[in-house]
Amino acid sequence: MKTKNLSNLVRKICSRHYSSNDLIEFIDLSQKIAISYLKYQEALGKNIRPKNAEGLNDLEDVAIDCIAGLFMRNDCNEFVQLNKYFLPILEKEHIDDNDMLMMLRRLIVKKTKQELSRIFRERDPEGAKIIRNIRVAIRNSVQFSSFKQMGREFVCLVRRHDHDDSLDPETKSGDSKLSALPEKILIQHFSEHYCPTDSVSVIIKKMLETAADAPFYQSCLPIDTIANLIRDVTFTQFKDENSKEIDNTSPFHDLQLKEVDAVNKYVIQLIYQKIQLQYLKKQKLDQERAEIYFKAINDFVQDLTHERECESNFRYLKRYIPNLSQKSYRDEERSIFEYLVKVTKKSLRKKLKELL
Repeated sequence: MKTKNLSNLVRKICSRHYSSNDLIEFIDLSQKIAISYLKYQEALGKNIRPKNAEGLNDLEDVAIDCIAGLFMRNDCNEFVQLNKYFLPILEKEHIDDNDMLMMLRRLIVKKTKQELSRIFRERDPEGAKIIRNIRVAIRNSVQFSSFKQMGREFVCLVRRHDHDDSLDPETKSGDSKLSALPEKILIQHFSEHYCPTDSVSVIIKKMLETAADAPFYQSCLPIDTIANLIRDVTFTQFKDENSKEIDNTSPFHDLQLKEVDAVNKYVIQLIYQKIQLQYLKKQKLDQERAEIYFKAINDFVQDLTHERECESNFRYLKRYIPNLSQKSYRDEERSIFEYLVKVTKKSLRKKLKELL
């Protein structure tokens, strides 16, 4: 990675004495650092690329989306976050290119982590909620201990010595010489002990006890693995219970579908009117963009209410704007479109509650 004259380049950026080529060079370097970190996260098993991604371009879009906030400017045309980070150091001492590269890497990685959290919440709000509940359960319980290893967060049961309250050092190390318990084995044993009324804390304890009883494997578990299993097991339980109660061939089921379709039409018409009055009439959207938003939201409503897998907001728009990138979505589309999606969800929830 090119580092020659990096310190001088950063000084130019922060002092506003840069050319367009200087800015392009700095953004390109920042993007490469972000892509490198994203590839590392993918190697650890994280699903970084958007669903149905086809190549490196999708990863480049995610990287740009993650670091875009660093290049926001104020009324004086200054890069606020870059100045806040670099200026105190630049004003005090001389920084060589290697040290500057280390500082830039720390900044890019930190910002990329923050934005990845936001992207994951938008892409999978249910999964983000499960992980948040797991972390709360760990924090509020004395029987769990968590640690980070190779970029992943792990949890294990706290073992205390009989004669005092000190932690077993093996618990802290996470049995790092052993391999992690495969998810297939874990879910087979855990499902036998799972109870729908279990709290998150109890579920975590049962999973960790299952891992501890398995020879030749770590006694700790990654938090993302626990979240995946909680979702899979609870969804399977819910699906099994409902499949016993619902007869898809009954007249009552047909009536339910018709009622849901009626709700869909009502909400879609409501959103159509909102787009017309609030955005098209006030010229915040042109006719073509208004129609695209309407079609995308219609697709979202149909998927949501007919038990089909929902995609991200970005993917719904990309169906009708094939050349849409993550950056252009964030800069030009996200504010209005995600507000409309939020209104759609709220309206659907209200009408479906009335239906029930």
